Amino acid sequence: MGTIETIRDRIRTHLGDQQSLVRSLLALREQIQGSLIERYGVCGKAGCACRQGERHGPYYVLSTRSAGRGGFAYLEAGQARRARGLVRRNREFRRGLKRLRSMNQGLVVLLKRYQTRVSTESGRRLGLEPQA
Repeated sequence: MGTIETIRDRIRTHLGDQQSLVRSLLALREQIQGSLIERYGVCGKAGCACRQGERHGPYYVLSTRSAGRGGFAYLEAGQARRARGLVRRNREFRRGLKRLRSMNQGLVVLLKRYQTRVSTESGRRLGLEPQA
């Protein structure tokens, strides 16, 4: 279980890691939730090269979902490059949130362990004055 000092040191380390992660998540504030899709198409013209395998495109489509409804927008190549980076940032942000949840659960475990250890070593329950 460890000594009180060992547990306290682990809590401090955990808090430092947590603070660092939160700082990195705040840096990812500019982002887009969605997917960027590259499409190629075939037209309806009988003699067009797209009928021989040389499809039209690429067309860049940003697919999003909000309030249970799907949406999409066609983007130009420059917009697509920027959107690709913003979509990547959103995925990094979501992975970071998952790590933060895990860190917080670990911190709760450490704090409970600390409380139990202090209570055990003091010989009395925390928060209660000994009876006279």
